[in-house]
Amino acid sequence: MPTIKAADSVMKRSVNAVLVKRLRTEKGWSQEELAIASDLSTRTVQRIESDGSGSVNSLKSVASALEVDMHNLETKPRTHLIGVRWGYGGLATGVACATIAILAEWFYGGGSAYEAGISFGLVGLIAGLSSAFVGWASNRY
Repeated sequence: MPTIKAADSVMKRSVNAVLVKRLRTEKGWSQEELAIASDLSTRTVQRIESDGSGSVNSLKSVASALEVDMHNLETKPRTHLIGVRWGYGGLATGVACATIAILAEWFYGGGSAYEAGISFGLVGLIAGLSSAFVGWASNRY
């Protein structure tokens, strides 16, 4: 079992200060009330919201008081955007391939303009819903 060194508990973590403030205000709490609920000083809560950093223990306490997972309060690294880019890249590739298939069927397979229009409409619907999901998921997680 891994052991936690004392230095690990004071190591500073990057915190999403905007999210902490939003969650606190959604509960209708002042900084002082969050400090009481998380058993921290008001100054520590102020520092987390203004500087966007805090110790692991402070982050755990705030997360517990706000009833969220500690990792949800941490600032996501820029590598998080790689997944979003791959999501949109896959979406664009899928739409391009579907468009080529629809046009090939329409020109060479004898399909009607009506069938092509329905197909393009379905591709647009799927692309729109997929983009909405990727955008929502990138902001949520």
